[in-house]
Amino acid sequence: MRKIHVITQKEAVKEERLAGCTAAVIDVFLATSTIIFLLDRNYEPVHAVLGSEQALELSKVQESEHLLLGESKGEGLEGFDYPDPCALTYSAERKTAIICSTNGTIAIEKAKHAKKLYISSLVNGHRVAERIHQEQDDSSIVLVCSGNDDRFSMEDFIGAGQLVEHLDNQGGYDLSDAAKLAQKAYRSSFAEGFNELLYSETADLLKRFNFPEAAEFVIRHHEKLNVVPIYENGMIVNERHQVRNAE
Repeated sequence: MRKIHVITQKEAVKEERLAGCTAAVIDVFLATSTIIFLLDRNYEPVHAVLGSEQALELSKVQESEHLLLGESKGEGLEGFDYPDPCALTYSAERKTAIICSTNGTIAIEKAKHAKKLYISSLVNGHRVAERIHQEQDDSSIVLVCSGNDDRFSMEDFIGAGQLVEHLDNQGGYDLSDAAKLAQKAYRSSFAEGFNELLYSETADLLKRFNFPEAAEFVIRHHEKLNVVPIYENGMIVNERHQVRNAE
């Protein structure tokens, strides 16, 4: 029986313990939602890096047109587009994207040595759970909440609970205490239309930096994107897109 663990913030991740695990990183407001929308809008691959210096270095060696996005503690960075999912439009030609952030991309870096690493949010958690359930192994499942700059994040915990809910509904899983609480939180929040997330610390931060629609936009797209991002060879690609191409 596969065990499901929830880590409530990236700072608690023990990187060496993820080597044999299946992991999913969750940063509902903003980074993982933005990555998912990037893939949906034909930006692939997506490079998630630790900070602006790494992003700029990677940007210099790109041979084709690409999108550079970033923020630091909620503030925009000079020379970068803000990683606001509301602002992303479909690209007629597939383009690379590079993104750095305060929480989500750091969480991805900390989890990159997992056996498999998925990127999840409220917008696609149902599909990520579906894919994890299809795996033919008995590895533990570790759901990593990015958190909010060294603090607990309500929306990420609920995003983890979404994955727990969908997996547990399939049966055959052993839930840690944190996973049980995350599932309960997701059920409660879902029943209330995720209204309390609009008043979370991160939603308030986005409002202060003049991105008032980002949180509502993500909530409005709850389980509407059929994108399964997976971390491979240092970049993030849409696994479902690969499957369609193979067919």
